[in-house]
Amino acid sequence: MNDPLLGEKLRSILAAVRADLKPQLPQGNERLRCDLIEMMLARLAVEAEEPAGPPPGVAAEAAWRSAHEDRIAAILAAPAAPAGSGAELEIPADIFTGWFADKDASIAIAKVTTVPGGRSKGTILLDSADGRQLVVRRDFTAAVTGTSVADEFPVIRAVHGKGLRVPEPLWLEESPQAIGGRFIVFERLAGTSMGTLFSTDATPAFCRDFAAELAKLHQYDVDDLGLADSLLYGRADHPVRAHIESYEVRYRKGMAPVPLIDAAFAWLHDQLPHIGNERRLVHGDAGLHNSLGLGDRLTGLLDWEFTHAGDPAEDLAYCRFLVSRVMPWAEFMAAYHAAGGPAVSDARMAFFTVWRTLLLSVLTGFARHSYDSGVDRDLRIATIGCNTFPKQLRDLANDLAPMISNMEMPA
Repeated sequence: MNDPLLGEKLRSILAAVRADLKPQLPQGNERLRCDLIEMMLARLAVEAEEPAGPPPGVAAEAAWRSAHEDRIAAILAAPAAPAGSGAELEIPADIFTGWFADKDASIAIAKVTTVPGGRSKGTILLDSADGRQLVVRRDFTAAVTGTSVADEFPVIRAVHGKGLRVPEPLWLEESPQAIGGRFIVFERLAGTSMGTLFSTDATPAFCRDFAAELAKLHQYDVDDLGLADSLLYGRADHPVRAHIESYEVRYRKGMAPVPLIDAAFAWLHDQLPHIGNERRLVHGDAGLHNSLGLGDRLTGLLDWEFTHAGDPAEDLAYCRFLVSRVMPWAEFMAAYHAAGGPAVSDARMAFFTVWRTLLLSVLTGFARHSYDSGVDRDLRIATIGCNTFPKQLRDLANDLAPMISNMEMPA
């Protein structure tokens, strides 16, 4: 199948190689190999954009080939710069020091470190001259998830100090003018990330600690925390229905229709009357990739951008994918219930198993649309849309298939 955006995709890879990789390479064979990669990517990009090839006739072909080589040379001669949002987290230390002057003048930033791998938000580590360690979580200009750090700040502030292991939120900056996007400043917690969306180094003991933390989270009362008016769906009659409908509306407005996704939404609507009506605090992205750990101990539950009122089964179904690779799921649930976690029916787990991969399919589909439409041509967005999106559709199909019988996919 011909891909009209193949040239742009190759340009995205080329931009990332030139701006992010090549400057880190020493002179010598590594740099030479990188030059060769650049030349190949530039040529393949131009060839993808000119699939017809040269016109007939020697004079016409001569003109075409000259223009063709000029285009390649122009790409290689252009200044190296990341495409799209790739450079948004390159913020000098003095910019942060100036911002802190109005908050705490004793904070002078000596070192800024960008944490790699952020898909929907950027994470920056700040080290002050006097040894204080802080974390900045920042919105990207083009937010494919539709969420903002401003949404998660009141939730983290409400649960911090109540026994849940979350970083202390110090300041929320709602103006994007300061560093190019809204951001939260946290105290830094000890520990390292426990993996990615697809893999983890967590031990069974860590997973049991993680289960106990989720049980604690799911016992919070939304009203007692004072979050009903600021939490997403906090006042909804049926939070789960409101959540599903909200994303279905966004899906239909934000990307081309996918029959598999339409079928998944139809199945969820059919099952809604059979799962009850829960209204508890839900993290919404409670995977092991959003946890910090030291050995077998969880030190922090991070990234609360998707938090909302809803059903605890959503968080459990979300983390089951990786937890089940580490330990038997029954043992994880035993630790969850031993720590006070509420009962969760098989029907609710089945419902949110489909919801997990449907949600991830929609969000990665938004990234694909953002890239295809030119909103953000960063390599990060290209990879989510062109690599992760198809994988999520595969997982959605595998999760949905055993749930339905004789159900035709919408045309």
